Order: sequence, then C-alpha cells, then structure tokens
Amino acid sequence: MPRNDSQLDTGRLTIPLDVRAACRQELVESGEAPLAGLSRCREITPEGGMFAYEVRFFEGQGVHPLQADIRVSAPLQLECSRCMEPMVKSVAVASRVTFVFSDEQAEHVETETEPVVLGREGRIRLVDLLEDEILMAVPLMPVHEDACSDLAAGQAYESGQIDESASEEREENPFAALAALKKGPGGGD
Repeated sequence: MPRNDSQLDTGRLTIPLDVRAACRQELVESGEAPLAGLSRCREITPEGGMFAYEVRFFEGQGVHPLQADIRVSAPLQLECSRCMEPMVKSVAVASRVTFVFSDEQAEHVETETEPVVLGREGRIRLVDLLEDEILMAVPLMPVHEDACSDLAAGQAYESGQIDESASEEREENPFAALAALKKGPGGGD
C-alpha cells in the first residue's frame, strides 16, 4: 500500500530521538502531519485536520544547554463559549524548551523556557512534544471571531450580549421597587 507524506511524517515523529545528538547537530525537523494521529487531540480534530510543525534543536548557554525552539499551528474543532456551536479555530504557538534529565533539574530551568524531562535515555518522541504544545495552545474560552450569528433570545444573558430594547425598558432605578415595598403596608416609614 503506498504511503502519503503525512503518513511518513507521523511515523518519523513517533521514533524516539536522541536529544543530545539532535542538539549537537542543530537538527531541524519540520513538516505536516494529521491531527488524528495525536491520540490526546482526537476530540478536537476537525475532519481532515493537519498540523504544521518546526522543531529546531540547538545547544544553548548555561547549566542546561540542550534546547529547542518549537513552532506548531493547527486547526482545532472547538465549541464556542458564547453560542455553544461547534467551530474551527486555528491556533499557533511558538515556544522554547530546555531538556533536562530529572525533576530536580527542571526546577532550575530559566523562566523563559519550559523544562522537558527526558529520563535516563535522553530520548523523546517528537509526537509527544508537539501534542503537548497543541494542547497548551487550546484557548480556555474559545469564541467565534465574528459575532455569533444565531443567538437565541434566551441566550443573550449567557453570551454577555443584552438586547437593547430590554435595556431601554428598564430605565427606573433598581432600588425603586425596594422603596415601594418599604412604603407599603407594614413597611413603616
């Protein structure tokens, strides 16, 4: 069975990579792969969704020199927080990671980078690294870029949008009702 480029990229991404060697060689890995190949992203993968990536390994300065710059962009199938309708939102992330070999070393990584603990072998699967970056890029409250088109009248409060006619009707002081109750029978003045 012939394999297309995206299948080849997915396969290459799952092979454990020697991080020390990659940093020494200043290895650059880039390409596109199907989002469906990322097991933790399946619920947010639009049909036929592909993600693009670039990982540049290098030796930096300091105590923990093994580093990489990562760029990932992907379309994600999310639910709009305003109208609760499905939508596809593109995300893009650029970050720098520092590779370390223990949790103790991770505590001493510079604040500009994210620590990635490798373990004894010093290897990592790129697919795991890229999947983490995509998941961290998911917005907490995704919304349509344009106003949601089909807001039902009952959803106005939930969306934060209030119908102007409703606000015009309510021009009296909100404490007026309380004052009326106080003046009524038994309210004493």
